[in-house]
Parts: sequence; C-alpha cells; structure tokens
Amino acid sequence: MPRSFRSRLTLLFGLLMLTVVTALSLQLGGMLGRQQVRERGDAIRGIAEGVAMMLGEGVHERMRELEMLARSPEASRPGLDPLAWRIEIERIKTGRPYYAWIGVTDIGGTVASASDGLLVGQDVSSHPWFRGAVRGSYVGDVHRAEPLARMLPAPAGGEPLRFLDFATPLRTPADTVKGVLGAHVDWRWARDIIARLRSSDARDAGVLVYILDARGAMLHHPAGPEAAERVAAGEVPSATPAMQSWTDGRRYLTVGAPVVAHPGRPGPGWTVVVRQPAELALHGATAAQRTVWLWGAAALAVAMLLGWLTAGRLSRPLRAISEAAVRIEAGDRGTAIPLAFGSSELEQLSRSLAAMTRRLVDRERKLQVSNVRLEARVAERTADLARVNDELARANRHLERMAHEDSLTGLRNRRSADQLLQRQLGQHRRHGRPLGLLLADIDHFKRINDTHGHAEGDQVLRAVAQCLRGMLREGDHAARFGGEEFIVVLPETGAEGAACVAERIRVAVAALDLPGVGRCTLSLGGAVAEAGNGSPEDLLQRADAALYRAKGDGRNRVAMADDGMLATPE
Repeated sequence: MPRSFRSRLTLLFGLLMLTVVTALSLQLGGMLGRQQVRERGDAIRGIAEGVAMMLGEGVHERMRELEMLARSPEASRPGLDPLAWRIEIERIKTGRPYYAWIGVTDIGGTVASASDGLLVGQDVSSHPWFRGAVRGSYVGDVHRAEPLARMLPAPAGGEPLRFLDFATPLRTPADTVKGVLGAHVDWRWARDIIARLRSSDARDAGVLVYILDARGAMLHHPAGPEAAERVAAGEVPSATPAMQSWTDGRRYLTVGAPVVAHPGRPGPGWTVVVRQPAELALHGATAAQRTVWLWGAAALAVAMLLGWLTAGRLSRPLRAISEAAVRIEAGDRGTAIPLAFGSSELEQLSRSLAAMTRRLVDRERKLQVSNVRLEARVAERTADLARVNDELARANRHLERMAHEDSLTGLRNRRSADQLLQRQLGQHRRHGRPLGLLLADIDHFKRINDTHGHAEGDQVLRAVAQCLRGMLREGDHAARFGGEEFIVVLPETGAEGAACVAERIRVAVAALDLPGVGRCTLSLGGAVAEAGNGSPEDLLQRADAALYRAKGDGRNRVAMADDGMLATPE
C-alpha cells in the first residue's frame, strides 16, 4: 500500500468514488435483476404451464378416445370379432399418428386383434396395462416395450422408442368385463408438444424443457450434454421461478409446473421443468451494470487526478519535514526541523517537532549512558541465572534416580520394577514372545540382622545385588522388590532358560564369602507368562508360590511354577 501522504490522499479519493460507483451498480443491478427474474420467470412459467396443460389434455383426449371406442357398437357385441375390431383400430390409428399400437385382448389376456397385426395371439396378461384395465380405465407411465419396439421401424436420430400406455375394459351388455382395449402412444408426442410451445426466441435464449415422473426420474430431456443434468439439490422445482444450481455447476432460472389430471381421470404425476441460463435471463441487468461501471471508471479517474494535484500542494512542506527527520534518524543530530508556513496548523506542527527533536537528542545521550550500566547488570544476572539452572538440572536428575532406583543396592526399586513388568507383559501379549520372571529371597536374612547387625545385613543386600548384576544377560533386569527380596525379569526367556538363569544366580550367591558374615544362600521361585494373556499380579503370584515352595523344601533352592524343584543345595 502507498505510504506517502499524497498517494494515500489520492487513493482515498479513488476509494470514495469507487464506493459510490459500486453502491450504484449493485443497487441498479439488483433492482433490474429482480425485475428481469420476474419478467423472464413469467415467460418460462407460461411455457411450463402450457406444456403441462397440453400434456394433461393430451392424456385426457387419448383416454377419452379409447373409452368411446370401448362403447362403440362393435364393443357391445357378446364376443370379440377380430376382423371388425381390426377395421376400427386401423381407422383410429390412421387419424392419430402418435398411436404406435392399438389392440384388443380377451379376458384371459390374449391379443385378439391389433394394428398391423402386431402381437396378435400373444399373452399380455402379465403387463401392467392389462391388469390395470381389468379394474377400470388405466394410464401407465413412460416405458420401453422391447417386443413391440423390435417390430416397429426405428425412429430417426437413433433415439429408442418409448411408449405411454392407455387401456380400458371392454364390457358386455350385462356389464361384465369380456376383454381389454389397450394402446401404446409414442412418447415423441410430448416432444412435439414442447417444440410447438417453445418459440424460436425461447430456443435462442437457451430455454430448455424437461419432464420428470412422479419419482423425479427424467422422462424427457433435451438432446446433447444437457441430458444428464439435474437440479443440484435433487428437489423438484416449485411453481415460483427461482435461481437454482444444476449439476453442471451453473445457475439457471428454473420453474416447475405439475401436469394436472382431468377431473375423474387418473393423473400421470408428471412435472414440467423449464430453465434458462442465469446470464441470459439477467442479460439486461448485466448490460446496465456494465454501463454504470464504464461511467464510474471515468469518474474514478477524474477524482484520483484531482486528489493527486490537491495532495501535491499539501504534502510539499510535510515532505521537507520528513526528509529532515530522516537525516536526524540516520545520525545527523545537527539537522534542524524546518519551519513550515502556509497554514497555522503546519507552522505549529513544525515548531513543536523542532522543540521535541532537541529534547529527544538530549535524552538520547543520557539514555546511552544508562544502557551501558544496564547491560553490565543484565550480564551479571544472566550468569547467576545460568548457575541456578545448572544446579536445578542436577537436582532433577538426582530426584529422577531416587524415584526409580533403590538407594542401598543401586538396582531398580519396587515402583520401577512394576512399570517394567507391565511393559514387558504388554510386549509379550502383542508379539507372543516368552517372558520369564524370578523372585529371589535371602535365606534367614532376619537372623543375619539379629546376629551381625543391620550394617552387615546391608552389606549382604549390596553383595547379592552386585551378584545379580553380574549374572544377568544384556536385556535382563533386576530390582529390589522389598526387604531381602529381589525380582528378575527375563525377556525372550522360556521356562527352561529361566530355570538355568536362576540356578546360576543361586550358585553364585552361595559361593560368596562376606567379611564378618560368612556365607549366605538364596531361594528362588520362577514363572513364565502364559501365551497371550495373564496379568502382572498373576505372574508374580505364581512366582511367589514357587518361591514359597522352595523355602518350604529346605531353602537354597530353585523352584519353577507348576514344575517342582529344579535344584538343591550341594
């Protein structure tokens, strides 16, 4: 963004004019847009309602023609005369080009007579139009009749044949149903209605017509890429014209009109949808907005030119003050702020700035002296803070060791051992690898304390801990579990391996000769985690039971859970 006073004042003039032009354009465009939506909406709604009315009347006329034919003298005869019916059918079909097929069936659903002799002798009792007409007049929905379509000539353009079914019962003088009169109307009848009602101007304006069935499925659509398009929200448009987004990502002025059934007639449930591209529907409003913008651009250029010239006269004394301030900032303390004349405000501003500059220069000198002193104090305090931080870090490391390490033996403490066992059991459950656990207890430790004193007892604990560290492999873990009891966690170790490690430990401890105490022995109990399950408490309980058994059988022994004694003293 420009930073000079002159540029900003010019930009301000331009923004003010741009705001006025934009407001006028939006107001005019919105007003004209709403007017055009109403006008174009009325036009396309007229097309939609006209097509819907013609379709409704057409359905009524086709149904009435069949019902009149069903009440003809030929229909009142007791039986079905195929030849007489063929003459009547051909007469009707010749005058009505949209009839693709007309036929008469007996009460069993066999075609007795039909136009062009098509389907004669075939059973149509399973067709919806036959079943519906047995109960009364029937109007079906648009569909493909594959057997009949293969017998009729293919339409131009390669479009598949689709038909609309009409049927009514044939009754005897006693008012009993003796057969069904049915007709298939070519769906191109609807396309011709649309072509007659959509003018060339509407086609040039991009107006397209769609027909939806009662479920919202497409019955009629324009040829080309528009065939696959739908209203984006998936809803049937209402009778009020509105701008709606379609699946091609564009917005269209859209309106819907239901095809209303004639009173007393079954209705097809169709909806006629007419749309026009938004840019074509709002063409007049867009052109008006463009004109406003062109005139606004010219006014904007004039306003900015006047702003530039006006700002130039106002900014010259300010520029001189600004240049002097830049030299002072660069270190030229001898530069004075020039006095500006021309307006009382500028003169007062320049005098105030000159006085303020002198005071600031004096204060800067004093501040430099204060800064030198302050920097020395900051450096001294920073060194003190660094020393305090080092002491805190050492204290934190010491506390961390105290939280996880037994102070007497240097092994893990009970809390650390519990956490370790929990982690190892988790790995055992995830990967299925074996995990061994040993519980060791110094035999007659209370007697050692009572006979030799607690100092010698502590010596025994440290010696046993040192022996455990020396006998374990890399990856094994030992911890003081409480009092004279130790725990050994053996990852990747099964029952046989755990027993071997326990025996080596027992032999190594038994070989110790401690000054003032002599020899001491160790009893060990071991257990192995079961495959894929088990808790720390369960594993400890099994190892403790094995240790209890080793104690009960004479001490200085190794026992494994559920395996009996594995070693005895020499």
